[in-house]
Amino acid sequence: MKKYKTIIWDFNGTIIDDVNAALGAVNDMLTKRCQKPIDLQRYRDAIDIPIWNFYLTVFDPGTITREEAIVEFDLGVDKHLQKNPLMPYADKALSYFNTLGKRQIIVSSSHIDKVRKQLATLGVENYFTQVLALSDYYAGDKTHLACEYMKAHGLLPSETLVIGDCVADFRMANELGCDCILNTMGHQSAEALFKTGAVVIDSLSELINIVK
Repeated sequence: MKKYKTIIWDFNGTIIDDVNAALGAVNDMLTKRCQKPIDLQRYRDAIDIPIWNFYLTVFDPGTITREEAIVEFDLGVDKHLQKNPLMPYADKALSYFNTLGKRQIIVSSSHIDKVRKQLATLGVENYFTQVLALSDYYAGDKTHLACEYMKAHGLLPSETLVIGDCVADFRMANELGCDCILNTMGHQSAEALFKTGAVVIDSLSELINIVK
């Protein structure tokens, strides 16, 4: 794989290992509405951006509103999140890229305040030149954030790599004209990731061997 000057990281399911916490939150929400819980495979098969599409798929029609989903999911993730939820080998990958002098930024569909707070808790905020995230809790498209940043800083797509865990990250990379690596430890199924044609890894430890 060619050399890159900039790494665009996704956050949820890539830097922070919050998949099981998200599943726990969703199942709490389903149980509250007398609906059957789902397993991890069902969650990963149904996850989508914008996130409202996921709720429309998993919940019975008319049983949940956007506002209820935002509040209950956020509280549920906090409830189920493990004590040290840094994705395995994330610190080593971040340190490796930092040693190589690469610019590292986060582009997330989560709320900016939430991302900044979690980065501080994880103790990895100093690795990132910039943290870009949304100003609302609707978990919508984040591509415009990356596009504006790249234009403002004169970053070349050919020198930029996107690392994420969802098809949405691949779509963003495709729109930006960047290469993409997807991690199967995150929120979306490996089957969906392989269908994109992107490089797919099972652990962030693999980045050290394939990104120079």
